[in-house]
Amino acid sequence: MSDAAANHTPVVSDTPEHRKALLDGPQKFALRVGLIGLIAFLILSGIYYGAEANETAKVQQPFLSFLSGWMFWTLVGLGSLFFLLVQYVTGGRWGILLRRPLESNCRTLFLVSLPLFLVVAATMIMGEKSIYWWARHHHHMHHHVEGEAKPESDAKKEKTQIAAAKVAKHGDDSIFNNISPHLEVDEDEKVNDLLNPTFTVIRGFLYFAAFGLLIFVMLKKAMTAEYHDNLDVARTARFSQRYVGSFGLFVFAIFMTWIATDWVMSLEPTFTSSMFPVIMFDNAAVTAYAVSLLTLLYLKRKGEPRFANLFPATEQIHLGSLMLAFTLAWTYFNFSQYMLIWIGNLPEEIPYYLKRTRGGWGWYASLAVLFHFPIPFLLLLFRRVKSSPNALRNISAMLLVVVFFDEMWWIQPSMSHEHAPKFYVLMDVAAWVGIGGAWMFVFFGQLKKHPLLPAREMYLLEAYHHGH
Repeated sequence: MSDAAANHTPVVSDTPEHRKALLDGPQKFALRVGLIGLIAFLILSGIYYGAEANETAKVQQPFLSFLSGWMFWTLVGLGSLFFLLVQYVTGGRWGILLRRPLESNCRTLFLVSLPLFLVVAATMIMGEKSIYWWARHHHHMHHHVEGEAKPESDAKKEKTQIAAAKVAKHGDDSIFNNISPHLEVDEDEKVNDLLNPTFTVIRGFLYFAAFGLLIFVMLKKAMTAEYHDNLDVARTARFSQRYVGSFGLFVFAIFMTWIATDWVMSLEPTFTSSMFPVIMFDNAAVTAYAVSLLTLLYLKRKGEPRFANLFPATEQIHLGSLMLAFTLAWTYFNFSQYMLIWIGNLPEEIPYYLKRTRGGWGWYASLAVLFHFPIPFLLLLFRRVKSSPNALRNISAMLLVVVFFDEMWWIQPSMSHEHAPKFYVLMDVAAWVGIGGAWMFVFFGQLKKHPLLPAREMYLLEAYHHGH
C-alpha cells in the first residue's frame, strides 16, 4: 500500500467503545420498535380471536401471520449465508465492505430464527388447527384408529365423506372441485412418505444444524485468517475457505429447495413448482443485500471516516448494479413460473394463482410487480441514482417492504378469509415489525463485537480507490 493511500484514510481506533458509539442508537431504536410490534401483534390477535366466528380460523390466523414475519427475517439470514459463501469462493472488493453485516446476519439466524422456529414447529403438530393441510390430514388419518385397521370399504367411504366436506366448505364454485379425483389418495401418500408432522419438524431442525455447522466452520476460518499472528497459518485458512464455500453452496442449494417446500409451498395441497425455491432464494438474496447495504450507508452517513473514504460513489455504483441484477432475476423467475403453469393449465396447479388473484390479492400482485421490477429497474439503470446515498437507501428500503408483501402473498391466500375481519393483514405487518425489531437488535449487537472492516484485506479497497 502506498504512503498516499495510507495517509488518505484517517486512522481510526476501531475499539468496542467506538463501535458502541456508532451502533448503540439504532440498536436501542430496534428494540423499541420490536416491542411495539410484538405488543401490536398480541393485541390484534386477541381482537381477531374475539371477532372471528370460525373456531379453527381464529387459532390459525395468528400462526399464519407469524409465519409471514418469521419467514422474511429467516430469509435475510439465509441470503447472507449465500453471499458469504460466494465471496469466499470468488473473492472481490464487494465482499470486503459487506462482510461484517453478512456475518452478523448469519449469527442472528441462530440467535433469533432458530428459537422462533419452535412456534412454527408447534403449528406443524397442532393437528386440526394447524395452518398446514398435511398436519390436518395426518390428524384425520389417525383420528379413528384405535388399535385396529379399518376395512377397505370403510376407508373409501371416509375419504368420500372428507371430499364431500371439502366441497361443502369451499362451495359449489370452489376452485378445488375440478382437481384430480385421486387427490385424497395422493394426499395420503404425501403425508405418509414426506409431509408427516414429526418428520417435517425434525427436518427443520436438521436444516438449522447443517447451516449452523457450515457457518461455524466458515467463521472460525475467517477469524483465523484475520487475527492469527502466523501469516502462513492465516493465509492457509483464507485459502481453505474456498473449499468450505464451494461445498457450502451445494448444501445451500439442496436445503433451500427443501425449506421452500416444507415451510411455504406445502401450504397448498396440490401446488408444486420447481421455480418456487429459486424465487424464494432470490428474495433471500435481495433482503440480505438490502439490509447490508443500508448498514454501510448508515455508517457512511454517520461520518465514519473509513466508510466515507473506502465506500465512495464508485463503489455504490458497483453494489447498486448487483442489486439491479437480482431485481432482474426476480422478474425472470416469477415470469417463468407463471408461464409454465399457464401453459400447462393443470387443475392441480392453477388454484395457486386463482386464489392469489381474487379477494383483492390481484391488485396487490399488480402493485408488487410494479414496485419489484420496473421502478427499481429504471432507477438503478442510472449511475447518478446509484451514486446517491439517499436514492440507494430509499430503493433498498422499498425493496425490503415489497419483498415482505411478496412473501405475505405466498402465505396468506392459502387460508380462506372470505368471512374474516379484513385487518388480518395488519397482524402480518405487526409480526414482521416485532420479529424484525428483535432481529435488528441482535444484529447490531453482533456487529459491535468485531471490527467493522477486515484489516488484512483493506489494501484491496485502498489501492482501488487510489487507482493502483
